[in-house]
Amino acid sequence: MAVSQTAISNGVNSNEERLARWILMAQDWLQGDELPLTHNFLAIMLATRRSSVTLATQALEGYGAIRAKRARIIVRDRGMLCDFAGESYGPAEAEYERLIGPFRDKPPPHSG
Repeated sequence: MAVSQTAISNGVNSNEERLARWILMAQDWLQGDELPLTHNFLAIMLATRRSSVTLATQALEGYGAIRAKRARIIVRDRGMLCDFAGESYGPAEAEYERLIGPFRDKPPPHSG
């Protein structure tokens, strides 16, 4: 389900929505607000150009959802990121936890 959710997201969602989803997933995996993510890495994961990642990052940063530094993204408002990601984040993660169990020690922090 997660793979199909990614394919659907990549096909229909904006770069900002896709980036918000990816940041949320990275925060789940890394369990912290400071994420070691470069624009080049995100461009590969989002199947887009680095310049598109830069623009999407600037947009999310402008709204106050994240703070971008060199090779780092700091989550400032997880709820806002969830709003940006919309339905592309959550259903696959809930299904994973239903079928397999928790994939994190505790729920990620909700900033803001």
